[in-house]
Amino acid sequence: MLQAVLEEEGSLSGHVIDERDNMSSSSMYRSRFGSLLRAYTMIGYLPDRDYRYVEINRTLRQSYPKLLAEVTAELQNAGGHLFCDPVSELLFINDEFTASLVIARSFESQNGSLRWRLRFDTGMVPDITIAVRMDRSNERPQDYYIFPSIDMNTNRLRLAEDNALSLDAYRFDSLDFFYSMAARSTFREAA
Repeated sequence: MLQAVLEEEGSLSGHVIDERDNMSSSSMYRSRFGSLLRAYTMIGYLPDRDYRYVEINRTLRQSYPKLLAEVTAELQNAGGHLFCDPVSELLFINDEFTASLVIARSFESQNGSLRWRLRFDTGMVPDITIAVRMDRSNERPQDYYIFPSIDMNTNRLRLAEDNALSLDAYRFDSLDFFYSMAARSTFREAA
C-alpha cells in the first residue's frame, strides 16, 4: 500500500498517509514498524531530509536507564545514600541535594564541528544537572557537564566543542568529581 502511494505522490510523509481514506493511519505504521522511517526503508524509500537523528534519539532513550543505573551504583559505591524517584528519575542524594541526568546527542554543524543542545528540566528543578555529551558517533559519552541550578538561568543551552570558561568550568572527563560529592565524611568530636 505504501509503495502505491509513493508511486502516486512521489514522496511519503505522515500527512500524506493520513490524508488517504482507504489506508491505515501513519500511527499504525509507526506502531507496526517502530517508525515511519523503518516502514519507508522496507519499500526502498529514502526521504530527502536526513532522519538519522530519529534512530539516534531512540537508541539514546534506550540507553538512558543503563546510564542512570551506572550513576546510581557509583554514587552508592562512593558511600552516598540515594533515592531515585521512579516517575521523574530525579536523584535525591544524602537528603542534601537532587540531581537529574540529561543525555545530549551530538550533531555536526555545517562546517563539520560538533554541537550539542541541552534542555534542562525546569519542572523538577534539580540542584544539579548532569549533562552527558555524546561522542561524534553518539555511541558513548565524550565528557560530562555538572551544572548547578543556581548558575543556570535558561532552560536550553547550546554547546560547541569548546566553550567559554563560564560553561567549560563545569566540564569533566568523568563523573568522579560528582561521585565524590556523595561521599560521607566523619567529624571528630569537639574537645
